[in-house]
Amino acid sequence: MEKGDGITLLWMAVGALVGLILGMIWGALGWPSIDEILAYAFFIIGFFTFVGGIFKWIFRL
Repeated sequence: MEKGDGITLLWMAVGALVGLILGMIWGALGWPSIDEILAYAFFIIGFFTFVGGIFKWIFRL
């Protein structure tokens, strides 16, 4: 393999197609989409960070 032979681009296309197929199947089954899962994950992580910052500020005093 040499630089610029397009193997990376080929694998990116394969990954996109697999993601598209899995997304369509999961959507047809009624499962939540990845953006809904990520929204909840970021909310939970942000909440824990906020609470941890409050405790850090309290115990600093």
